[in-house]
Amino acid sequence: MDNYGEFLHRLDAAAKSLTERREALGRARTVVEAAFENNDYGRQEWAKRLDKVEQLMAGRAAPDAGLQELHSVATNMLAMFQARADRVGARLAAVDMRISELDAPLQDLNLSKVKLTTSRQVAEERERLGQAMQNLAGTTEGANMVVPDAGLNEDLKKAREAVVLAEALLEVKGGQ
Repeated sequence: MDNYGEFLHRLDAAAKSLTERREALGRARTVVEAAFENNDYGRQEWAKRLDKVEQLMAGRAAPDAGLQELHSVATNMLAMFQARADRVGARLAAVDMRISELDAPLQDLNLSKVKLTTSRQVAEERERLGQAMQNLAGTTEGANMVVPDAGLNEDLKKAREAVVLAEALLEVKGGQ
C-alpha cells in the first residue's frame, strides 16, 4: 500500500535539491544586484558631472584646458560605468532567468506532492471503507448485539463509490 511513501520521499528529495539551488541563486542575485546598483549609480553621477561640464563649456567662447580635461575624464568614466552596468545587468538577467527556470519545476513538484498525498489519503479511506463493509457484511455477532440499520450498507456503498470516483478523477487529472 505504501508505495506512496517512496514516491513522496523522492519528491521531497528533488524539491530539497532544487530549493537549495534556488536559495543559492537568491543569495548570488543579491550580490549581483548590489553591484549593478553601484555601477548604475556611478554612471548616473558621471552623467551629471558630464552635463555640468558641458554647461560650463557652453557658456564660454573658448573652453580652457581644465574644462576640456574634465570633459574627457567625465566622458571616459561615464562610458566605463555604462559598460560595467551593462555587463552586470546582463549577469543579473542571467541569474533571474535561472531562478525562473527553477521556480516552475519547484511548483510542479509541490503540486505533485499534494496530488500524491491526496491520492494516498483517498486510497487509505477506500481501504478503511472496504474493511468496514466487510466487517458489517461478514459478521453475525454484530447483528445480535445491535439492531441492524437497513440504510447503513447502502450509505457505505455510496461512500465507497464516491471515493472511487474521486480517485478516478485524480488519476484523470494527473494524466493531463
